[in-house]
Amino acid sequence: MEKHDASVLEQEKPINPVMIHNVPYFMGISFLYAVCFTIAFYKNFIGITFPFITAATLTVCCLFLKKNEIPWRRSNWWYIIPSLLLGVSTVLTANGFVLFFNTLGILLLITVFMIRQIYDDRTWNLGQYICNLLFLYLCMVPEIASPVIHAVNSRKKYKKDEKTNKNIKYIIIGALIGLPMILIVVALLSSADQIFSRFVGSLFHNLGRQIVFSPNLFLVLFLMILGFFGIYSFLSALTQNNMPEWKKKKSRKNPVIAITFLSMITAIYLIFCVIQAVFLFTGGRLLPEGYTYSEYAHQGFFQLLFLCMFNLILVVVCLSVFQKHQWLKILLLIFSGCTYLMIASSAFRMVLYISVYHLSFLRVLVLWFLSMLAVLMVGVVVNILKEQFGLFRYCMSVVTVFYLMFSFGKADALIASYNVAQLGGEMSYRDVAYLTGLSVDAVPVLSSCEFEHEHSAEHTAQYGGYTEDVYGYSTGLKYYEDRNGYVSGCRRCKLEQKFQRALNKAETMTLRTFHFSRYQAAKAAEKYFR
Repeated sequence: MEKHDASVLEQEKPINPVMIHNVPYFMGISFLYAVCFTIAFYKNFIGITFPFITAATLTVCCLFLKKNEIPWRRSNWWYIIPSLLLGVSTVLTANGFVLFFNTLGILLLITVFMIRQIYDDRTWNLGQYICNLLFLYLCMVPEIASPVIHAVNSRKKYKKDEKTNKNIKYIIIGALIGLPMILIVVALLSSADQIFSRFVGSLFHNLGRQIVFSPNLFLVLFLMILGFFGIYSFLSALTQNNMPEWKKKKSRKNPVIAITFLSMITAIYLIFCVIQAVFLFTGGRLLPEGYTYSEYAHQGFFQLLFLCMFNLILVVVCLSVFQKHQWLKILLLIFSGCTYLMIASSAFRMVLYISVYHLSFLRVLVLWFLSMLAVLMVGVVVNILKEQFGLFRYCMSVVTVFYLMFSFGKADALIASYNVAQLGGEMSYRDVAYLTGLSVDAVPVLSSCEFEHEHSAEHTAQYGGYTEDVYGYSTGLKYYEDRNGYVSGCRRCKLEQKFQRALNKAETMTLRTFHFSRYQAAKAAEKYFR
């Protein structure tokens, strides 16, 4: 096999010595970052500190770039601004799914930002970019030991400078002596002056009680270690300068292989598209006997969703692996057209299903994903026609914009608003139970619902303690009173229980743990109980 038939990875590259030569500097900023990280996340994952720790992470990255004298690339604002916006979004929503992917999105955006600052990524295609991202994260694992190694090497390097070493030693000794003296002085001044005690003494008291002498000291130490080693190993991995450099293959696979299997799959897809046009898009007038329109719309939906994603990946693989050929290009365009029709079919099925069974978080997520997939396929089609098109940057931009819209969109509030508007007072207990199971984002909308208590003596005598739906049939739900006085099976009790929990969460909020969505929910709950 000739050398040019395989990807060549350049392994021998000089390691960037900036962290080795500036150990005290990077140790210092990593320690300060770890303190900020601990303050931000100590029993508080979604508080107002989240956007600040995001900004702190970006600040450390920028200090690293400045120390390396790496010139700023203006296009990277596209990664910085969305990461800050995702940090803000975390304070505005309490949906667990969104909170998790906000965090994941911030980490990914910051990683891509740093890679683009340090490496020349202009020749990387989509697959190579994904591989390099994973490679960087793998390189962080052995770099966890880098703070210790750098500290030992730094001590050996500066061992000759006795004066410097003595000063550092004396500073540490002075700090250890001064710390208990500060505690004693603050305690005495707090007892001598009430104003000082209120502003300064209480701060030291709470710090000692909640963190230093807290039974959760292990959590504090864990967050400190995670913040310190996490940021240091990330920066150290970037200095290794070992990112694979993928050389372009001069020869790709024979396109006849792709033309053959794509022709077979496309033929099946064309038959499927005809069936969709006949049975689904005609309003179900030609459906087989025994099928309802909503049943047919829901049938096979998730299989179609999977095929849409599979088609997107398959087209990208064909573009990367096989040689250019006119027939292959035509087949890929037809294949992409069939994918668009499958996306339309999936969206149409879901809309029909929502019209009968209303909104849920999964249904909103699916419609959002199908919309994003349709826009991503535009980039794929352009890449079929123009090989030099930057598909990764396009995909990154589309996913970022769509996810920002989803993150700020408050899906739970949208679901509650739609279902309340559609059902109103006819909501069953199960409908109310689902809506109250959403995050507190939905509370302001639910506070407009008005239900009577359904566990009165007259109702119990008439229906034997069971609820009934809007059609007069028993739902099979019997009333049971819990220790807080809320009765299961009663719609109003279910709402009040949700509102009371929103109030309880808001009561524990401090300046550090303030969360806007919880604050809004508490205000709506207070208004409801008046």
